[in-house]
Amino acid sequence: MRPEARAAARQDAIKEGKEKKATAESKKKAEKAKSASKSASGQAPKVSKMQAKGAPSKVAAKSR
Repeated sequence: MRPEARAAARQDAIKEGKEKKATAESKKKAEKAKSASKSASGQAPKVSKMQAKGAPSKVAAKSR
């Protein structure tokens, strides 16, 4: 092949790879947003690791 043809083929392959990567990334972001919206509707309140294990919560200061 001539150098010009090889360069053109290489540029096409690079462009195709970038487009493929961009579509995969956008699809991944869309699925992540979809799953985040589903979990947000039924989201439980945040609980620390120690509270989840059954430890008593901290006592609030009363003197100040």
